[in-house]
Amino acid sequence: MEQLFSYRRWLIISPHADDAELGCGGSIARAVDAGIEVHIAVVILKGETHLRGQRYVPASRRYQELAAAMNSAGAHYSVLNFVNEGECFDLASSSQSGCVQQLDTLIEEIQPELLLMPVPSFHQEHQWVYNCCVAATRPTKNPRSLRLIAAYEYPAAGWGNSSSWDSSRGALYINISDYLVEKLAMLAEHQSQMSAARNALISLDGVKRLASFRGVEAGYDYAEMLYFMRGWID
Repeated sequence: MEQLFSYRRWLIISPHADDAELGCGGSIARAVDAGIEVHIAVVILKGETHLRGQRYVPASRRYQELAAAMNSAGAHYSVLNFVNEGECFDLASSSQSGCVQQLDTLIEEIQPELLLMPVPSFHQEHQWVYNCCVAATRPTKNPRSLRLIAAYEYPAAGWGNSSSWDSSRGALYINISDYLVEKLAMLAEHQSQMSAARNALISLDGVKRLASFRGVEAGYDYAEMLYFMRGWID
């Protein structure tokens, strides 16, 4: 959809520091190359223990990786909720109305023409962020600048709530054949998050495989798929 790249300001809501790159890193790279102003809003950044290996990654490292990835991408970024070490904050049990207000303010400030949100999934924080995004993009609140709202997938989206999403909702395939290298470079900066295990979903190999699969569906070498949610034509 070439019109996608006629929108000059993008806002991408990312639950965590690597989700936007996982879902639409190639589109981000293509947009930046086209001179589009891309903003990534990370809803929460905190230290956490990975289930695999029980390895703790502090918030400071996650932030360093985010900054490096955004520098690689050439995108603007912000963190809505930074949880310092020793602080206790559970996003999924916190006030959704507070996050909706944060997103309302962000949309008003940036005046995006395109807004991308994550598909809901088995991850409770992804589901929570999706619900907040839906509320923040309600028809009665949207600024006149907003022209298209879509949801992006990511490698782990084939299980749970997101597995019921399909192209009958309206699929937008983005050709990222010339930008897969840039997408992988962004994700390589998230070293603490990318698995080296064989057949891992959250890995550079898993990302490349999904891009290849979507490319086969669309007739490209590599592609990303967005789910159309709402758009306007004057």
